[in-house]
Amino acid sequence: MMLPGLFRFLKCLAQTQLAGWIRCSCLTSILPLLCIQACSAQDPSKERFAQWIEQAPPGIKRLIDIGQVAFDTNDPLLAANQKQGLTRFQFEYQYRYRFNEPVSLSPNIGQSQNLLVSVNIQVSEVKLLHQVILKTDYQPEKPWTSRLLQHEFDHVSISTDPRLRVLLKKCLGAPLRFEIPAQPPTDPLAQDPSALPLDKRIARKVQESMDQRVKELERITQALNDRFDRESAQGTESITARDSFFSDFFTRDQLQKSEFKFPEILDDYAKSIAKADWQEHYRWNAPP
Repeated sequence: MMLPGLFRFLKCLAQTQLAGWIRCSCLTSILPLLCIQACSAQDPSKERFAQWIEQAPPGIKRLIDIGQVAFDTNDPLLAANQKQGLTRFQFEYQYRYRFNEPVSLSPNIGQSQNLLVSVNIQVSEVKLLHQVILKTDYQPEKPWTSRLLQHEFDHVSISTDPRLRVLLKKCLGAPLRFEIPAQPPTDPLAQDPSALPLDKRIARKVQESMDQRVKELERITQALNDRFDRESAQGTESITARDSFFSDFFTRDQLQKSEFKFPEILDDYAKSIAKADWQEHYRWNAPP
């Protein structure tokens, strides 16, 4: 089972400037803090999980590697959700941006002047991280043939789908254009973000826009994980016709049906995933 997120963290490490590239480091997370705190170095399950990873079949090892999968235990969380297992994912990425001199727009009568800002964004390689949460006493004799781990690693497969990685880079790296007031409020005591200097206000707007993009990417990914849970009856039934079932995940048609909020990237995205080897990707965790 894949649950929706419980918190979000976005951090910009750079000082903003009008010239050159501005570098930012961002982490968007749907990993609950409770899960992070639950696992300590003294957890005896760690040794068991290390043995599982060592004994994993080649396909599963590839998923563990590309998804940077960590195993944890959290009995209270599982009990609260009445589940035997849960999987969480994170998107981690770095980006930098720059903008040209903003263009003054002619104001309408009675309105203040706005500036048109065009921003170019470069996104470095996106990391996909996962946490598979199991009960402390879950110790199957043959873990990699267990239905529970099959189900949880299908969740890992969804959020490491090669089409999603392309979607992340295309969406996060798309140019930005927005309007911003030319002048901040005249009241120096106004506790208003728009009272910041121009470069700071642009930086804030860029961060807000990136956050909106990430929320939409999380929504799409979560919706497909929820669909998988429904179709597999929460893991009690295996997905056997895998090519057919996963064929429309992260496709242009699926995104349009889901009312993807950034349709302007879809033409370029559809071309970029035309040869994506998603079939082989989903066979890595295919049941015996």
